[in-house]
Amino acid sequence: MNRREWLGSIALSAAAPAQAQTGPEKKSPIEPLDVERKIEDTLAGKRPFDPLSYPYFSPDYKLPFTHIGTGKQLFLDNFMLEYLDGVERVIVKPEKTAKPLIEYTGLPWEETAFSPGVSAAMWDPGEKKFRLWYTQSLTGDPYSTGQVLCHAESTDAITWHKTVSGKGIPYRDIKATNIVHADDVSGTGLVLNHDQSDPSRKFLLIYGPALEARQKGARSLSRVAASADGWKWNVISRDVNERHQHESRIFWDEAIQRWVAYSQHSPHWHHGPHIRQVGRQTSKDFVHWSPKEVVLSPAWDPSLGPDREFHDGSVRKVGGLYIGIIAEAHTEPIWNSRTETLRGMHQGTVWRDQFKVNLALYVSRDGRRFTRAHGPEPWMDNGPFGSQDFGYACATASGALYHGGKLVVPYTAIPVKQWTLPRKDWVLVPAAARAEYEKLVKEASTGDAGLGSKRLRRAASGLVLREDGWAKLQPTRVQGRVLTRQFVFEGTELRINADCTFGRIRVEALNPMFEPYEGFSAAECDPIHQPDPNTIWHTVSWKGKADVRALWNKPVMLAFHLNEAALYAFQFIQP
Repeated sequence: MNRREWLGSIALSAAAPAQAQTGPEKKSPIEPLDVERKIEDTLAGKRPFDPLSYPYFSPDYKLPFTHIGTGKQLFLDNFMLEYLDGVERVIVKPEKTAKPLIEYTGLPWEETAFSPGVSAAMWDPGEKKFRLWYTQSLTGDPYSTGQVLCHAESTDAITWHKTVSGKGIPYRDIKATNIVHADDVSGTGLVLNHDQSDPSRKFLLIYGPALEARQKGARSLSRVAASADGWKWNVISRDVNERHQHESRIFWDEAIQRWVAYSQHSPHWHHGPHIRQVGRQTSKDFVHWSPKEVVLSPAWDPSLGPDREFHDGSVRKVGGLYIGIIAEAHTEPIWNSRTETLRGMHQGTVWRDQFKVNLALYVSRDGRRFTRAHGPEPWMDNGPFGSQDFGYACATASGALYHGGKLVVPYTAIPVKQWTLPRKDWVLVPAAARAEYEKLVKEASTGDAGLGSKRLRRAASGLVLREDGWAKLQPTRVQGRVLTRQFVFEGTELRINADCTFGRIRVEALNPMFEPYEGFSAAECDPIHQPDPNTIWHTVSWKGKADVRALWNKPVMLAFHLNEAALYAFQFIQP
């Protein structure tokens, strides 16, 4: 049987009256692990080679189609797209919150140098509130030493209050604070544990006690702590086997049954590349980690230019799509030049450490190979002179906060760019840069520009998007058609994330011969139109019926007919 005959047989069987069925073939939640084990077993001789597919390995499904289950399907990449007819993809740029989420409020422990660095933000289902943790310097050094971990809460992910309470760690003679951990907490990664079998480990934290590391002659340490409530923390590992460096953004990836951490790789002091990149580590238990591997480097993309470095990155997963927000450093033509002895050899090194940082958007299907979702321009740029994030927009929290049809991602906002901080025995190139640097340092230590001044105070701000509104498909003129690839699904209803405030959308389900399944044509689809722009998700129905169980276990291609409307995502659900 050739391919056309095979497709025709599927189409004929699909057009036949629906028969009783027990349910759809389920999507494996650990599909990548299933394929990995299949490859290992095949190569080890434990199972036969498949002569029809080798050297390609696919999941062991009865139905040889992409299984999407009930996961959300976004359009930041082409994974679900077969063809766009008169339709363009638009990468949506986020708005910024009108005011910072966390800002200076005059608390005594904020006076030395208010410097909130976002560690984590999440919805706590037990407490039924949004919670945010951030680091704060007590020493005047906002980068590494003397950091404490502080806590804030919110009901809408936009308006936050610092939880000053007797549960906090005292500061000097002040009993009520929002300080929840004071063990020199820098380079943090904080998560809600997916495994809630041990109440004392509801939350997990990894951090680097910088002062202790220096005392031990180490570049860094990585300590792990656990907490039952996010307030009181107990150390469970004083130094992990594979250390983290810089802020780690961590989430549990069910598909590979691992914690996955993203953080800066190859910082400026790393002898070798001397370029900031994004690294990845994995762990089964949050204590034993894999070595850090580079997964994203500006050196791999010639369109970015050699002045670009990747300061840090965070990832969130929607359906099978990994969405990375990468903080990009735009370095200036000023270099540190120094000579030193390393491993018994006299070496000379140069590196750049003066830059502004803004945000770019990247996507991946495996969490390791990322592609830029837009051109070389920023996804979210810095604000103008004097604005809160003129110098830095970085250190985004993993995941996203959902509320009222909006998606919020907290980030660290700093009003000044990073300055080169050389020792006296280092040389700044060009020579004029030294005088300019000394002038900046003098200005920063006096008057209005001092480290305690409002001008230099850091804050935590927020990016705001429509719920799952990372990218949209819209007609290039008035009308257009989106055709998906073949898939099988679970769920009993289809809903779409769409803006149909002015226009309409019709949906049809096509068989392998590109003919609509009986009862699911565009002509039979009830037009989707909603004047209320705050309505995000819409249920699709055909002649008043939304039940799609007749399409279970059949290869489906969806055709979205857009008329002055935009499509953001679709999802099969079980109401």
